[in-house]
Amino acid sequence: MKVTAVVVRPSDQAVLMLPSGLPQVEQSDDFWFPDVEAVLQALRDQHGIEAVVLTCLSNDPLTYLMLPSGEPPAGTRWVHDHPVSSSDLPAWTRPEWYGEAPQWIAERLKATGPWSQVKSWGLSNVLRIPTADGDVYFKALSQASTEPDALPFLFANEPLFLQRASADRPGAVPAPLAIDEQRAWMLLPDLGSPLEGESDVAVWIDAVRNHARLQRSYVTEPERLLEYGCADRRLAVLDAELDRLLEPNSLTAQLDPTELSGLPERAKQLREAIVELAEIGVPETLLHGDLHPRNLAVRDGQVFAFDWTDAALAHPFLDWVTFVETRSPLSSDPRVLDAYLNEWAEYAAPSELRRALTLAEELGTLYQTITYLHLVDHLSGPSKNSMFRGGANWLQKLLAVQDR
Repeated sequence: MKVTAVVVRPSDQAVLMLPSGLPQVEQSDDFWFPDVEAVLQALRDQHGIEAVVLTCLSNDPLTYLMLPSGEPPAGTRWVHDHPVSSSDLPAWTRPEWYGEAPQWIAERLKATGPWSQVKSWGLSNVLRIPTADGDVYFKALSQASTEPDALPFLFANEPLFLQRASADRPGAVPAPLAIDEQRAWMLLPDLGSPLEGESDVAVWIDAVRNHARLQRSYVTEPERLLEYGCADRRLAVLDAELDRLLEPNSLTAQLDPTELSGLPERAKQLREAIVELAEIGVPETLLHGDLHPRNLAVRDGQVFAFDWTDAALAHPFLDWVTFVETRSPLSSDPRVLDAYLNEWAEYAAPSELRRALTLAEELGTLYQTITYLHLVDHLSGPSKNSMFRGGANWLQKLLAVQDR
């Protein structure tokens, strides 16, 4: 696919033009727009243009609004007749942010080279900084406002959560090198390569076993998770959130009449599943909320989960609905499943734990659908569209006939 760069000079809003027009680069058809590093590298290699992404203006055609970070190459010119606007909320859509954030980083790290932008969209912005001790990642999170008493836009203040959880559970979660709680900024060391690429089932077993142990460690301290900024999404809350699916909303508006008419009966089934799952007795505790094999990293044999923005106080087995995926066969290996369930043996018999996991996989589709519906309401542009597609997929899974 062709990707267009609208590079804007902040002093006068002039747009950088090549002799052929706006700069364009090629990316694969399955390219996901938040992964901006590949686009910026192609822009540098093919046109000699140094820039950072402010926001994605359009998915079709894929177009980014960019800020120049170096001198324009020979043969380019600045023009003033190409109006540009953006309604995105995050602070990093403003040019001045790229003075503030690098300054904060420089005060806390000694870099051995220039930083580079890795990811940028409506939820987060990620920069990579080379240091003598390896790469360090700076992550800024969106702080879009919500109604009073409503769930926060992102369920957890990830920098605060990781700082506190790494202090009282050393070695269980990544420890930030520095955080800014108010601005939701943090620096993290390089955690390694995705679990997705790991072929040794023993590493997968360690990953789920350690995750279960981390979850269990907070069973007697649920209030601590709330103090750490995790959202309260226990089963009773999930039951109440189910009402939202029965009200007019952007996801159910896309259903056909037959699907729409079946929602009340499906809601009844899900409420029955909530009651049954609660009765099995696995306690509610820490939930990652988006625990898939690309949000787990392996380095020197140690596995860390990262991207804790969906962290919540909830039923722990709900993490299984995102962890198991077709593209990663080891995620559904029976040995991996058994290793996870064995960590919960004190709470229920093996048959009950398996039943609890089945119920949690079903309710996980509800949990994720509500999550995406919540995010859709607080985003705009391509980020909103991406969340809408994700939510629509989860809603279809939720509506699928379940053998209960």
